Amino acid sequence: MLDISHERGVTTEPWDAAETKVDLPDGIDRDFFGPRGPFPIYQDQGNKRTFHRFYLRTKAVVKRRESTLGTYTKDVSRQGVGFLSPVQLLPKERIHLQLPNGTEFKLEVTRCRRIGEDCFDCGARFVL
Repeated sequence: MLDISHERGVTTEPWDAAETKVDLPDGIDRDFFGPRGPFPIYQDQGNKRTFHRFYLRTKAVVKRRESTLGTYTKDVSRQGVGFLSPVQLLPKERIHLQLPNGTEFKLEVTRCRRIGEDCFDCGARFVL
């Protein structure tokens, strides 16, 4: 079985065909794709997450209305996914996220903030 972070042998046609692609800002380390596995567990009181997050650093495609956006995923949990988008997405907006292995998820955007010229840090929840 093909691992979710394993990109060898997986088609990149959707990424190549995307109308707009995210541009990582200088503040983001170029070793962005290095981390794997679960996030470190924080024991502070400020962490109110319901489900543990896991690194998911890969290219992905967001389908938004009639447009296709080249994005990078950051992390995933049982509840949702974090990703970097080339354009601003609005809260409550419904999108589809397609991973390199062809798996597609329906998402509802929960947050989006600018971190660079063509880079927005977004979070979204899985919807049915």
